[in-house]
Amino acid sequence: MLLNPWIYDFSAYNLWIKPLGLYYLATYLRKNGHKVSLIDCLEMDSSNANSAKAFPKTKMFGEGKFYAEEIAKPKCLEGVPKKYKRYGLPLCLLEKKLQCIEEPDFIFITSMMTYWYPGVWDAIKVLKNFFPQSTIVLGGIYATLCYEHSQNSGADIVVAGAVEDSFRYIQENILECPVKYLPNKEEPDNLPYPAFELASRTDYVPILAGRGCPFRCSYCASQILNSQFFRRTPTKVLDEIEFYLEKFGTRNFVFYDDALLYDSKGFFLPFAKMVLQRKMAINFHSPNGLHLSEINSDVAEMLFAAGFKTIRFGLETSNPQRQKESGGKVVNEQFVTAMKMLHEAGYTQEDIGVYILCGLPEQGVKEVEETIAFVQKNRAKAILAEFSPIPHTRLWKEALSHSEYDLAKEPLFQNNTLLPCASTEMRESLQRLKTISRQTPE
Repeated sequence: MLLNPWIYDFSAYNLWIKPLGLYYLATYLRKNGHKVSLIDCLEMDSSNANSAKAFPKTKMFGEGKFYAEEIAKPKCLEGVPKKYKRYGLPLCLLEKKLQCIEEPDFIFITSMMTYWYPGVWDAIKVLKNFFPQSTIVLGGIYATLCYEHSQNSGADIVVAGAVEDSFRYIQENILECPVKYLPNKEEPDNLPYPAFELASRTDYVPILAGRGCPFRCSYCASQILNSQFFRRTPTKVLDEIEFYLEKFGTRNFVFYDDALLYDSKGFFLPFAKMVLQRKMAINFHSPNGLHLSEINSDVAEMLFAAGFKTIRFGLETSNPQRQKESGGKVVNEQFVTAMKMLHEAGYTQEDIGVYILCGLPEQGVKEVEETIAFVQKNRAKAILAEFSPIPHTRLWKEALSHSEYDLAKEPLFQNNTLLPCASTEMRESLQRLKTISRQTPE
């Protein structure tokens, strides 16, 4: 059995979240002869509804609010003046689903944000109560970035790294079975499709055109989770999309890529042209952020023509020195040119979302104010993203030295709600900055 656990946090929103790694793992296990079931605690569908619960409705493209219930805060977060919640299936409905499953030999549970680990730990407790004889294996982002800490999760085995990298070990050493099929992420065109037939909702489907990122931004964990950059050919990606369109009637596709537009002539432009040639009436979304340096008139026009409805970009800051220090993926001149071309292609200010980091070590309030003004001046929507320090990134050591919290010992302190590396002035100014970012200049 595979399980995606709850989110425990002060806030959470479903920006097309699906545990893609679990769905790939399900396929790999099946190809090696195993019987597989899957439960996603964050997936809400009509079969979950009952008279006692009111579930939030999703928006037009499939995103929306999670069902949430207030729970007790962890002791170290008791001073935070916000409600702490469990996002996802109510416990009673998870238990109902578990009652319908034959006790599995093995349970694989994934993990996402490092500071969401309490939801992982609680899910493991529930699973051990239901299936005391099952071996529980924990993997995912938290298990990879906080490997030592995750040893205390209650899982019997913890596996770090991408599922393709660890699958031989899983098959031979955990499941103790010979390998019949071995995935190779260095040959991404040959990977089978993830097992989305196990999902209870397919109104949107995540897509990976490539793994990893050629950039090495100081605040990002992409290079840690995927040390190399691999990409599929445009035809193979579009064939997968067409498969889901025909099989499930899916119309919304969400790119989880960290570098979708990189080398646009080699991938994106051929891909978009094929979308138009096949006359596919579908919508695309890119919540992870696109690289502004890749935007030219051709790319902007094809984004609009091919049906990219949700476009997000990572500017992070308009401060030239910090841009250079953090990785140099974009400069202000490129941003200005990109915004002009996107508007000429047909996008409006409300369509173009630009992420701005706030709460970075030694970042002043004025820098964030100036970045917001810069984004709005160029007719884009500013989206504040509170900085969350991530273990093993280039910025990690600096984050440790600029935080009052013990970030290394307690992952809960990595929660961006705390603004753990920010100055007092930044914390006191956050709500004002958020208000400014939502304004539309005349």
